[in-house]
Amino acid sequence: MSAMAQAVESILDALDDRDLHTARAHFRRTIHGSPSAVTDLVKRLAATVAIPKGVIVFGFGIDIWNNPHRDDYAWRCGDCPWTGSNYRSMPAARSAAEGHAADHQTRGTTVPVVVEYGNDLRTEGAPS
Repeated sequence: MSAMAQAVESILDALDDRDLHTARAHFRRTIHGSPSAVTDLVKRLAATVAIPKGVIVFGFGIDIWNNPHRDDYAWRCGDCPWTGSNYRSMPAARSAAEGHAADHQTRGTTVPVVVEYGNDLRTEGAPS
């Protein structure tokens, strides 16, 4: 396993335990001496969060991105590459996600269901 893959696994394990101190330490250790590794690490962590088609997920930035340095709220769309980050409150992130869903509607595309991260997507009426 590559050093980067091991770092991603270690960060995810720490996040699963909600141990931000350890997750952040793994993150810093991975990029120490190699600032160019930040982009690759952040992309790899984000890719571990599955956002289903037909859904826009909003919630804590740390959950939406699996990045231990996210202290804000965010949303991500499963139907397109659009995202939103750095919201100061959950209602603000939800409102922005709903605005993005409305943008889909004005473009004539399928309107994704907006759900809070961690909710059972089936009970929220998302497509299965």
